[in-house]
Amino acid sequence: MTLKSKEVDRAWGKLGMEIKNTGDVHAIFRYKGKLILRTKRSFGSKSLDGNIPRFIRQQMKLNPSQFKDLIDCPLTLEKYISILKEKGFIEDE
Repeated sequence: MTLKSKEVDRAWGKLGMEIKNTGDVHAIFRYKGKLILRTKRSFGSKSLDGNIPRFIRQQMKLNPSQFKDLIDCPLTLEKYISILKEKGFIEDE
């Protein structure tokens, strides 16, 4: 799978991930102030190929079809939170 960096950036933005530009672009997902996960991509990359999309997907705790839905836009923040709760990364209140 090859992705454009802007597709990943848009998906991270849709999920409200905290973005930090250092040597790489780091994305941090917090839920109710608690750190849930981190991921990153290279700063200068226009396209992400090889294993990079798979690493990002795994760090975001998504299976291939869920990650495709995130990139293609049907996956909402609410659904993403639901997925993380089902997988035990977010505790139900």
